[in-house]
Formats: sequence, structure tokens, C-alpha cells
Amino acid sequence: MRILFILSFLLVNSISAIAQWNFQSFEGIPVRDQDSQQKLFPWAGGLNGVQYSQVDLNNDGLKDIVAFDRSSGRKMCFLRRNNGYEYSLAYEAYLPQQISNFLIMKDYNQDGKNDIFTAGNLGITVFKNTSTGILPTWEKVIDFIPYESLSGNTVNLQVNFNDYPFIADIDGDGDLDIFNFNFSGLESKIIFYKNESIETTGTADINNYRIVNNNWGEVEDCDCGVFAFSGEECNTGLGLSLARAQARHAGGKSILIHDVDEDGSFELITSHEECKELYAFLNSQTTGTSPIYNSFTSSFPSAENPANFNFYPNSMLIDYNLDGTDELIVSPNLEANFGTPVDFVNSNWLYEVNADGYELTTKSFLQEEMIEWGALTSPAFYDYDADGDLDLFIAYTHLNEAENLYSAIAYYENTGNAENPSFQLVTDNFLNIRSIGMANMVMQWLDIDQDGAIDLSLQGTIDNSNRLFFLYNNGGSFNISERQLITDAAIGFGFSVHLADVTGSTSPDLLVGKSSGGLILYENVGSGRNPSFNQVNNQYLGISDDFFRSALNVYVDDLNNDGNKDLIASDLSGRMRIYNDVKNNEGDFDTLQLYNPLSSGFEAFDFGKRNILTTARLFNDDYPSLVMGSISGGVRVFRNIEEFPVSETADEKIFIVYPNPSASGILNITNNQNISVSVTSADGKRILNNIFVSANQPQTIDLSTLASGLYFVGARFSDGSRVVRKVIIK
Repeated sequence: MRILFILSFLLVNSISAIAQWNFQSFEGIPVRDQDSQQKLFPWAGGLNGVQYSQVDLNNDGLKDIVAFDRSSGRKMCFLRRNNGYEYSLAYEAYLPQQISNFLIMKDYNQDGKNDIFTAGNLGITVFKNTSTGILPTWEKVIDFIPYESLSGNTVNLQVNFNDYPFIADIDGDGDLDIFNFNFSGLESKIIFYKNESIETTGTADINNYRIVNNNWGEVEDCDCGVFAFSGEECNTGLGLSLARAQARHAGGKSILIHDVDEDGSFELITSHEECKELYAFLNSQTTGTSPIYNSFTSSFPSAENPANFNFYPNSMLIDYNLDGTDELIVSPNLEANFGTPVDFVNSNWLYEVNADGYELTTKSFLQEEMIEWGALTSPAFYDYDADGDLDLFIAYTHLNEAENLYSAIAYYENTGNAENPSFQLVTDNFLNIRSIGMANMVMQWLDIDQDGAIDLSLQGTIDNSNRLFFLYNNGGSFNISERQLITDAAIGFGFSVHLADVTGSTSPDLLVGKSSGGLILYENVGSGRNPSFNQVNNQYLGISDDFFRSALNVYVDDLNNDGNKDLIASDLSGRMRIYNDVKNNEGDFDTLQLYNPLSSGFEAFDFGKRNILTTARLFNDDYPSLVMGSISGGVRVFRNIEEFPVSETADEKIFIVYPNPSASGILNITNNQNISVSVTSADGKRILNNIFVSANQPQTIDLSTLASGLYFVGARFSDGSRVVRKVIIK
């Protein structure tokens, strides 16, 4: 069933000139694992190394989660709903763009609203939370935090690129103190920057810091698992004393200070960018704000399941279930790249508090409800089973048992239809592609040899060399041992490729996106299964090297249904550029606009870094949807408003419950306004009551435990009106 929203006359006229470049996020396609378990927010885009904070985004009195993924640079928002969380893309646009390296949300002025601390060019930048309604607002209040040094000079409080400082009111005086490892690199000791705002002005603020201890805890980080206590010299364990100039602060470090065992003394948890463990200092010799440590353990947070990544585990506290007790989350504090051997499928470990300390409850917090394949996902669509609808394929990069990176292709069958897709995972190793030995794989379905059958292009790294292979379709089958290696195009490390006929020869040409941001065109002067690529333009469409638009990835399709091919470009800027009609374009481009239901308007959007693009006519329409893979291992879908219009006034109330009848008892809900849902049996017994469902967000209701029969599923809208659907459970 197609769902159409009606644009008002004024909205149509105001955007008609550029409507073809206007899209909106669509998260309503059901996705199930091989065990038929449906994901709650499959199209959120994946998570890698994440820094978690909490803030009330929508002013409903409940703390929501903001997850800053360093790999993609995205600030992902999860609203607290119905004792769980609901992903909300729309709120991402209401967070400051200037977030880098770290994101910590704490209430510095004691107004009950968490503010933002992040890295700036000169130190720590702070944004004040000025929200008053359902939409968050922020004001930059300081570019860098000053402090008074031990010599009495005023200095910028600096944080190294990969450091994760600790910010909290450690001395209980009502203002936020800051702890971080020595910035100079000459010593690897913790500095205590005491906030004296309350003492000085009587008001909590961020402009009265002073160093009160430059060796807090009397512990120095010397190397992985090597520490010096109480003035000892660093020793590597090889009998070599490290000179002060060689103290190990070459990589980033993180700090968490917490009274883990609630005995009145602070425990210290640290980590190092080059180390795989957390280090917990649990036995302070003193209480208060000046502890002294003399030992550590790496069997933390629990001896049974210590946090252990190949690189840089970072520990954070959040009260994710809002029960008043902080849980511990551990996630690698680094960006994924082409060679990072970290299990990014399970990279967000949640530990809950029990009587014995911490207990690991999941290694994939929030990730488990998404399409999540580790790092660098490349989606592509093809009707593989020839049933008239598009199936989903995802090339991905993951970690094997030997902790080596590999790529494979996950195949999801479309169990819906051409207008209403629904995907279920069939295999995680389609065609045994994993056996090729490739990593960082990007895939594309297209008719390479122009024989009417869809072929497969694979690009990725083998032995640190970028390779491009073609697999031809032979009567519906593919033989990976007969893959064709393309050697007549220079595809450097970190380059991307896309195949499309942009010269008018009907054979697909080769577009190579450079890691430095430029776009190279190779014309295909061959034919059939004998392609031959000649470089004809090293700045195609005027796209040249650009530091701020590096890591270029492109895709070609007729995005506005005018019969001409357009090109969409993604890069490190996070913006999407669209070049209309590439055959007649001399370098002009527009910026893709995304509809935000919170503002009822279109705006340029930060899609994050390192997206892999594709398009597909997923809903049997003339206008393709834009689908993005991600460095963070997930997938996102955006529909063109020409085929899926938005309603500015939202007068039309849409409430759809399917499938009906339902053999499984799992019901999907589609709605265009915020609603509360209730379920009643035929005899009037209330089964479920007041389940909140946000507008345009996928939601499922599990009625599988109910007896077969007739049920009434009702929706109450914000204006008080009510709509009821009859549903049969088989």
C-alpha cells in the first residue's frame, strides 16, 4: 500500500524549483534477522566508537541519549519512550555543528539542563543549553576555558586530540571540575583543574579554574599495563627507566572517576589509545578529593567479562533506564579507518550494577536494534530471486576470529513487495565472497557487459592494494573464481569507484573518487566483457582536490526523473552535492535538502563522514530513493519528496496497521502524527493502553501471545480524535 502525504499549495510553490533535490528520512521498512527478530530502528545507520551523554531533548522530563560516533562524526539522538528508546534523526539538526573529538554533556550553571563540552581550536568549547520548549537550543558561551596555572598565569585548558577528559563536581561545591592528563606530553600524570566559581562569585560557571594538583592520585601512566606510583620512575618492565621526555602520552587517554564500591573514596578508571584494556585503580589510601593509588587491575568492570578492545576502550556513566543508578558503558574512543582491527559489530558494552559490582548485559547496546555490520557498509539492490521486487545486499567489513579484517556480502530477501518492501536476512556470506580475501569492500549491481543481465562490481583492498573486480551474470549464476580484475585504471588506497555511462556510449564508464577529494573520469572504450578504461578528465564536473571535501564517494542516477543523469557526491564535509544533468553540467551543483518534521521545513543536513551511496526505486516509483551505507556499519534510507510528499499542515491523519490478518501476531504501525495506541479484545478487555508512537517512526506491537481472534487497535491523536482498526490474529 502506498502512503501519500498531501503538500499544501504554498509549500508546493515555495519549493517547486528545487523539489527534485528535497528528500526526507524514511525508517518504516521492516527488517528482520535470520531468526525473524524485527529490529526496532534498523535504518539508524550503525554505531562504532561512541561517546554517550544524556540530556532532555524534547522537554518531557525524561533524559534522552545523545551518542557521538567519532567514526562518522554523527550526533545520534535516542528519545526515551515507553521504557525504551526511539531513534530520532530530526533532533540531530538541533545540536551544534561544532562538535569534534569529544562530546560531554554536563550542567555547568546548575539550571537543570545539561550543557555541551567539546573540543575547540584553542581548548574546550562550551555551549549553554538555552532550551525552553520541545526543541533544544544552544548558545556558545566560551571558545576555550581558561585556568590559572601553578605559576599564577592564565592559560587555555588544552586537551589532546584523542583525550577524553573527566568533567564533574568532584569536590561537591556545586560547580564542575575538570581532570585530564598533562597536555605537554612531558609527563603522563593527571591534572586536577578545580572550579572556583562558587567560591569566587557565588554562582556556578566555567571561567574560574585553577590547578590545585598536577599529580592527582599520584599515579603516572608509563605504558600499557605499566604505571608508576607516588613519585616512582616509569619502568617499561625491560629494566629501562623512561626519561621524562619519553613519558607515554603519544596517544590519547581517557579518565573516569567514580565511587564504584560506594565506600566514600574515589576509584579511577583510565585507558590509553595504544592499549586494549581498561585500568582500574580501586584501592585509594585516602578518601576525599586527593586519593593516593598504589595498585591497579585490568580485570574491570568484571573479572568474568573485562572490557577489552584492540584499541582504546573508553568508559562512561549513564543512567540509561532512569532508575537512579548509573550504568557503565564501554566503547572504543577512536575512529574506524581502513585498517582498524576492532569488532565494531559489538563495540558498545553495557554493564549494569548488581550486588557484586558490574555485570555485562550486552556488547551491542543500541546497535542490536539496527542494521549493523561493523565498518564500511555498501548497500546495493537487485531482484536476485526474480519475484518482482528489489532485494537488499550489503557489502561490509568485519573482524574474523584471528582479528583480521575481511569483507563479505549480506543478502536480505525482500519478503514484502515492489511497493512495500520488507527485508529478512538470508545469509551473511552471499556467493562466499568472503573467500576472495578482500577488505573495505564496496559493491554495485549493474549490467556491465550490456547483455541485459545484471552483473556485480566489487572494489576493495587486498594486501593493502585497491582492487576492482567484475563478476558477470551467467544465466542467473555468478562464479567468483572467474572474476575479472580491472587493471587499466589507477585506483589508489582510499579511493572509491562508481560505474555509470556518463559519456553516452552505453557502456559503463568508471568514476574514481580520490581520497583527496577530486573526481577522475575513465571512459570505457571497450565493449561487452572486454572493458577498457582511458582517463579523459582528472577533474570531472570541476570536482578537484579539496581538503575539506576529501574521501569522495559518488553515484549517478536520474534523481529528478527528467530523463537525464545526475550525480550525487558525498565527502567529509557531511553535505550532499547534486550535479544536475552531468552531460550538460560545467561544475554547477546544488546541496541536498532534508525535510525536518520538527521545523516543518527543508534544510541542508550533516549526514556525517564516509557515506557510501546508492539509489533504488524501492517503492515502485519513478523517483529513486537515496540509500547510504556508513563507516559505522549501518544503512539509512531517504525518499524523494516528489514520490513521497510531506504535509506541512499534516491535516490528513494516517494510521495504518499491517499485516492484517497477522499470522505471527506482530503488527507494524505507520502514522504521520504523534499518537497513543491501545489494543482491546473483542469482549472489551484492554490488552495494551497508551503506547506512545512518534510521527513517521516505525513501531511494532507484539500480540503473539494472544489467542486467535478479532482485536481493535486504536490510535488517539493530539487533537483528541480517535481512529480504530480491526485486526485479525490467526
